[in-house]
Amino acid sequence: MLWVLFACSSSPMLKDSVGPFFDGDPTITSIEVACNAEEAEWTFEVETDHWTGGGWIWMGQSETSAEGHKIASRRASADGSSDFLQLQLKIEADWRDAKAGVSTLWLCRDWPELTFMATAYDPSGQGVEDCRTWGADPTLWTRVEGAYSCDKVIELPVDTGL
Repeated sequence: MLWVLFACSSSPMLKDSVGPFFDGDPTITSIEVACNAEEAEWTFEVETDHWTGGGWIWMGQSETSAEGHKIASRRASADGSSDFLQLQLKIEADWRDAKAGVSTLWLCRDWPELTFMATAYDPSGQGVEDCRTWGADPTLWTRVEGAYSCDKVIELPVDTGL
């Protein structure tokens, strides 16, 4: 019975602990995108300074053909100074089978005609703190319902994975 009491007790506070662990909102510091035609998969990696509450990856060609996918933290620093978000999306053979957060209708060869956006949420996951957009029409997100309007345009190389 004594074991049960110790198992349910919480650990004592460390004398040296200070809070909060992070001291600012996240800023996107790097974005990597890859599309592997052989594996039929897109990979998105976003690094930030400070912790995030996740984010979104958007990809599309027009207001009526755009998709948004949640991107989750995969490796955050213990002290809150950085976060690493990653999303892998399978490419569906039949575009009607694409599912948010899991798969996409966009082929690697579509990359030059696509526009992308990455967002990073505050640690609570309640609001966008930073974004980057790139691709064929960076103003696309001002016209897509539900997308964040991002004006931070970057250049990323196009690699169709072929």
